[in-house]
Amino acid sequence: MKRFLAILALALASSFSLSAQEHGKPGTSTPRPPSTSSPRPPGTSTPQPMQDTSVPDIGGWVKFTSGLGRFTVAMPSTPTDKMETTKSEHGPYTTHLFIVRDALSVYLIGWVDYDPSFNFNKQSELEANRDNFVKGINATLLTSSPTTIDGYQAIEFVAETTDRVFKSRVYMVGRRPYQIVIGTPKGQDDSVQTSRFFNSFKIRQI
Repeated sequence: MKRFLAILALALASSFSLSAQEHGKPGTSTPRPPSTSSPRPPGTSTPQPMQDTSVPDIGGWVKFTSGLGRFTVAMPSTPTDKMETTKSEHGPYTTHLFIVRDALSVYLIGWVDYDPSFNFNKQSELEANRDNFVKGINATLLTSSPTTIDGYQAIEFVAETTDRVFKSRVYMVGRRPYQIVIGTPKGQDDSVQTSRFFNSFKIRQI
């Protein structure tokens, strides 16, 4: 069975080789869809808008919330957003990617929305994402372990290239796989940033 999460892994990997102004090939990005919420009568509760928000956090970081992604995370700045929908024999699937670069590191968050008719094995998708990410950046897998984070099935792994170390977590939340990554030059102590980034990432149940 073709694993579509590999597409997300390759998209994440390719971002490391792009400049701050380049986030994929021209024409592949599409605007974020507007909220599909319907007007509600006066006096009734209003549903949470499907929009992104970013507010200042301590230490010069921001607290970023994705309405469509249903997650909140602390990052050095507000991320750029890329979304791409691809047709397949199992129906269309959509990949989403948020990227932040600071002076040394790159922070990424991505997820995939599958067609409702597509059935897959969750553990296989997690492992495929890890393997294709490592392959996509020509890295060597150093450590990998299955785990449970906030009640969600996950894999945590570390890989390295000749000049960078990549730390990543892959989650499976309902039918939606998420991946978060931080890539830092070798020899740079990124323990504080990694801990803050990873531990701040919270997902609402889908």
